[in-house]
Amino acid sequence: MGKGKNLKMQLLQNYFSIEGNIATLKLVYDTFSELINPNFGDGNIEKLNDKLFSDVHEAVSLLPRKFKLNLQIVIKDFGDYDKEECDKIIKQNIYLAAYRTIKENNKKLVSGWSLIGVGAIILVISYFLHNYNLWFDLINISGTLFVWEGVNTAFLQRNLENKATRTLAKSIENITIVGSDEI
Repeated sequence: MGKGKNLKMQLLQNYFSIEGNIATLKLVYDTFSELINPNFGDGNIEKLNDKLFSDVHEAVSLLPRKFKLNLQIVIKDFGDYDKEECDKIIKQNIYLAAYRTIKENNKKLVSGWSLIGVGAIILVISYFLHNYNLWFDLINISGTLFVWEGVNTAFLQRNLENKATRTLAKSIENITIVGSDEI
């Protein structure tokens, strides 16, 4: 192993327990209720705030690509919740996050194609105005910008976000929830 690689591993071992290519991270929270967004939903299932997902994203971003992440969520005080209920809430929120990602991707795709369509129409209009140099140039430039922005939205941004989501999904090996008494 190179000196730089050893230094990286030593640094990562300050935050993760590493065995082979599996890194284990303990995220410790005082209470489960600190992860709950009290202003969302009708009480059928609790909605988590972004704290847990932000911590998971940060952990995955720190690890080299070949690593898998075992995530151990330690709750010091479950409060009004039991362990099974917390597990159910976290799983439901993961499904909700996946649904949100799919919905946002679909919106970007529709938005991108709409921009491409508007840009194409503007470019066709500019073709008929080619005798009027100033107007032709302005319309042609704006049409080109619409098409480029549409391609950027529909394909480039969407693919980057999909890649980030796939990387996150592939990186997480296991998620467990434990109380502080089980550590």
